[in-house]
Amino acid sequence: MGNRDQKEKAGGTPDFEGLKEETKEADSEQYGLNWAGKRQAKQAAKEELSGRTLRWIRGEGRDEERTRNLYIEGDNLEVLKLIRGKYYGAVKLIYIDPPYNTGSDSLYKDSFRMKKRAVKRVQGNDKESGQEETAGDRLNRYHADWLNMIYPRLMLARDLLREDGAIFISIDDHEVTNLIKVCDEIFGEEHYVASFPWRKRTAKSDVPFGISQDYEQIICYAKSNQFQASREGKGRKYYVSEDYPGRPWRIHDLTKQTTASERPNSYFTIVNPKDGREYPANPNATWRITADTFEEYYREGRIVFPGDYEFLKISKPVFRYWKEDDERKAGAHFGRISVSTHLPETVGMSQDGTKEITELFGAKVFPFPKPVSLMKYILSIVNCPDALVLDFFSGSASMAQAVMEMNAEDKGTRSFIMVQTAEKCNVRSEAYRMGYQTICELGKERIRRAGEKLARENPGSNADIGFRVFRTADTDIG
Repeated sequence: MGNRDQKEKAGGTPDFEGLKEETKEADSEQYGLNWAGKRQAKQAAKEELSGRTLRWIRGEGRDEERTRNLYIEGDNLEVLKLIRGKYYGAVKLIYIDPPYNTGSDSLYKDSFRMKKRAVKRVQGNDKESGQEETAGDRLNRYHADWLNMIYPRLMLARDLLREDGAIFISIDDHEVTNLIKVCDEIFGEEHYVASFPWRKRTAKSDVPFGISQDYEQIICYAKSNQFQASREGKGRKYYVSEDYPGRPWRIHDLTKQTTASERPNSYFTIVNPKDGREYPANPNATWRITADTFEEYYREGRIVFPGDYEFLKISKPVFRYWKEDDERKAGAHFGRISVSTHLPETVGMSQDGTKEITELFGAKVFPFPKPVSLMKYILSIVNCPDALVLDFFSGSASMAQAVMEMNAEDKGTRSFIMVQTAEKCNVRSEAYRMGYQTICELGKERIRRAGEKLARENPGSNADIGFRVFRTADTDIG
């Protein structure tokens, strides 16, 4: 992944009106990701959508009268605008796996590349000059259309997030640098959370430069600083003592890695008021407290000395934290620990996603589906059992299955909104040969089959395995 501070200039989309003016504007920018057509991309998100609605397609879902889950067929830019009013600020988690702009997908469009002649026209040079294609030309050809696709959708996605919500985006090396710069602009660089490397496969042989690119990135941005991820972990050890009945406590190192010159006020000798024993500060690791604050902390019972408790094997003073302090600070995340960007071994690879969907359909009907274990891990670290989850590039609907399974496991009440363009399956694909003409047909059937499997395996579960199907359509008003 490239340096997030690297300057990059891009130009050109197939928008021939006003292109030269926009190119000048882009070239005048001193920082950030700029390309001719960016203004139109922003405007695409802001334009009002008239004459369009979402129509309930009765009979295509399951448990339609009771479920809160939705599957929406239609262009996701339109859909995001249509649901914006009802779901503004309501979505806890957005996960998307957009096209990577690789041009290699066998099921649906994954290429946003322009032909060389189109680039010349965009740049105001429609004549054959015989000149070689420049680096700028290649940048326009390979990235501008993808940026114009993703930009307005992310703008609308931000509006749908709760203040404590976050978006997770799967991407590979083709567009990861551009994606981060776009997200920095839309969500704010200060709301960049992390990049999770996800291992998609084992190493391949016979690869370019002899290096197998086995990882994709999952980029996470928060709506605001209210978002807090966490995971289950080994709980802290609390002690119970007679001098503080009903107030469990733990201890923490009273030193920190600062030198005497860096924190002169913390470089002092602590004296135990009970026995006068002295504990000089380490010049390379001073105390966390100062000479002025020691008395206050001692009166509050926060300083524990060697010998205060027989069960404590300590050789120098330590700091005491009450369990009530931790509960107040952590809130709903109490008892959980911070999340590492190193994904656990329980998170599967693409082969696991393929195995899951093959078990449901009896054939490999979708290329490189994300494993349900990855989706469930993201749900788990968001730690919201009643979360509304949105995926507006739902593909094979792995996230829908993950939501249903998580609810069955922890009795949660999460609900999902899956959005997918009714894009036709490649006629050479296994899905098409099995009778699924669009990705939507495949996604809906995956949810049905996953729900049925869940019901068989968990007969006592009250998890919502239903969904209603909506489709974009013209309004009846002429």
